[in-house]
Amino acid sequence: MGNFLINVLGVFLLIMLGVFLFYKLNPGYFDRQIARRAQKVREAQVKSDADLLGRRMVVPRDGKAGVRVNLYEPTRNSEESRPVIFLAHGGSFMDGSADQMDSFCNRCCEQWDALIVNIDYTTMDVQKFPYPQEEIRDTVMYFAVHAADFNADPHRFAMTGFSAGAYLLVGAAALLKEAGFQVRGLISFYPVVDDAMIHICDIGAHISPFTLVTTGNDAMKDRYPVYLQHLAGSVDVNQKTYDSCVQGFMEYNNPEFKNNPQYQKSQAIDDDQAEMARACEIWMGSEFERFFETGR
Repeated sequence: MGNFLINVLGVFLLIMLGVFLFYKLNPGYFDRQIARRAQKVREAQVKSDADLLGRRMVVPRDGKAGVRVNLYEPTRNSEESRPVIFLAHGGSFMDGSADQMDSFCNRCCEQWDALIVNIDYTTMDVQKFPYPQEEIRDTVMYFAVHAADFNADPHRFAMTGFSAGAYLLVGAAALLKEAGFQVRGLISFYPVVDDAMIHICDIGAHISPFTLVTTGNDAMKDRYPVYLQHLAGSVDVNQKTYDSCVQGFMEYNNPEFKNNPQYQKSQAIDDDQAEMARACEIWMGSEFERFFETGR
């Protein structure tokens, strides 16, 4: 028995030595493999231009690469300028695509009578933080400066995001606040919460008003009480919890996810969850109106 354990340990050490030498001779190999995998997943999620319901455009930036966005404009005419909702998709900071939110944005722009700017931010395997937060900040500022070109009301800008996208929006809103521009509020669906989010609260840079939407199986539910505690007193906070819903219910009950084999086994795809998602969309419209009223 003793010789057997020694042999197993010897094999294990040889394997570890091999991995160590391989990594030393090929620095960054595993990071590159992860990045390639993430890129393949994202490419599979992109729609053709003919199938996209929104309008593709690139937001120009001085001395930097432009930001890809999908723009959604209500079909009915309006003499009054409209509010603008900036959206950031989820995807664990590496997966996901703005195109996955195509049906959602197309439907909601009519329902909310608002322009929706669906931001295809750069993922962290391509550019590290705060690059995507800066992309979002610059996109908001572009639409503020060019509001008249889009019949947009720069005094009625708000945000909504999901998971990783919700996290990025908090940082972007803090950058906007630092630049002297205040968006009117953020609806944040099951956001990632880390020390950076807590720090933004503590230094008074967090956006207000702020609405936190959670689900019964939320991966971050143990961190939310701490987050809310740090927000208390300095931020107008509203919390809405869907105990019977699964994280991702808002996104997954749309054709882009239902038709993707990667998501078809998700418990979030369900008729009851879809009904709750449609009801939540109506509620979101009223929540944005609350933001715009309190921001005047």
